[in-house]
Amino acid sequence: MAQALHRILSLILLTTLLGLAGFFLVLYKLDPYETPKLALPFFFVSAFFAFTGSFTLLLFFLKKWKAKEPLGLRHILVSLRQGLLLSFFTGICLSLLMMGLLRVWNGLIIVSVMMLIEFYLSGRDESN
Repeated sequence: MAQALHRILSLILLTTLLGLAGFFLVLYKLDPYETPKLALPFFFVSAFFAFTGSFTLLLFFLKKWKAKEPLGLRHILVSLRQGLLLSFFTGICLSLLMMGLLRVWNGLIIVSVMMLIEFYLSGRDESN
């Protein structure tokens, strides 16, 4: 079990590093004014992978730090789900910011929707 958990964490770390490399490559090498049809999709896809992996690893290690007993596969899956949610809504906020539409009120709505989705999913997990 510990070996499978270590393998999953290694894959998430590898994906995160590739996402971060792609993210910084897009930031420094592609000009969005010259090639917007190429730069913007690469920016959002690489940011999604980088944010998902970073949030997942951060959340898992925070849980591991707070937990008294060893964590299992269920905890890494919950952290992955939360990382996916956070990165998806971070991408929405970045899109709105890029278009000049991100304000405090719609940022709060986005955070509220994200929290409601997580409350629903975590409640469903506890009932199973």
